[in-house]
Amino acid sequence: MAVAAASRDLRSHLFELMEQRRIPGLQAAIVRNGAMVRLEALGVANIEHDVPVTNASVFSINSIAQAFTGISLLQLVEANALNIDAAISTYVEGLPEAWGRVTSRQLATLSSGLPEIVSYGSGNSIGLIGVDEEAAWGAAFALPIEFEPGTDYAFTRTNYALLGKVIESLSGMDYTDFIRTRQFAVAGMTETRFSDDRDLISRRADSYSIVRPDGTSAEALYKSHMNWPPVLHPVSGLHSTAQDLARWLIALQAGTLLREQSSLETLWRPGMRSSGQWENWGIGWPVAQVEGHRVPAPAGGCKAQIALYPDGQAIVVLTNLIGAFPEQLAAYRDEAFDIGFMNELRTYC
Repeated sequence: MAVAAASRDLRSHLFELMEQRRIPGLQAAIVRNGAMVRLEALGVANIEHDVPVTNASVFSINSIAQAFTGISLLQLVEANALNIDAAISTYVEGLPEAWGRVTSRQLATLSSGLPEIVSYGSGNSIGLIGVDEEAAWGAAFALPIEFEPGTDYAFTRTNYALLGKVIESLSGMDYTDFIRTRQFAVAGMTETRFSDDRDLISRRADSYSIVRPDGTSAEALYKSHMNWPPVLHPVSGLHSTAQDLARWLIALQAGTLLREQSSLETLWRPGMRSSGQWENWGIGWPVAQVEGHRVPAPAGGCKAQIALYPDGQAIVVLTNLIGAFPEQLAAYRDEAFDIGFMNELRTYC
């Protein structure tokens, strides 16, 4: 596939973005009319050894994994295996009564009220609230529900960890195998994998952070090490390239991953609380509002961002700096989700 020559204005704007936000390295891909028309690689993948970013550099994309989980759920809906408004006890055994009443839609739109299964350590480390997965689920089951399902909105990784169990129950496959088979292989994503910072990954772009573990800004960049237990793969732990993600978006737009237009509408329709208030989250896809239109905008780690515009144009921006895109935090805090930096980038495409 031929990619058009890089636009000088686009590259200049990306360099300005990197300078303003202290981003060491970046990849970007532009999709238009069902094809990738631009692919950019700028900056360094490793600061210490001055390793340049290339089109083949592999970036951590963190919570963009949830968008893959959302597509998997709709694939199961299309196969008449899943009713996303049925109680999850229909599909997953051994849940407490209060948990079992929650629906897959409530889990996906972060309106379940389930407590957090994750614990946070120093240096951005991620762990579970038990010594292993079984103990963590037991500890979470013992915690009270935080609010009545469907009445409020709160980001906990429990939601997508449990959706992973739904997918495994209905598919008869390990979650990661289902994603590899039904999405990576179908879209031709040869450089995308589930992994964390303990794994050896060829051409990896090392992750850095400008955010301290307490959420405040750090004066200097430091290397980040984030390790994800397998139970959290439905919510995070993906590594990919801008080119692979462009292929994935093209396959989604072409009807290769989901056959029905109604599936896309469900995927990208924000949740609504019992009060009638809209949320920021569809089925695994954060949704921004741009000029009165919904723009599906998967976001990961405050450093990776996708935007899929109503005219079919899509933009992928991957960086290796946690904190590069602090605007993403709004989607998790139930605030207006601003992707203005992507909208501005669009004017250069």
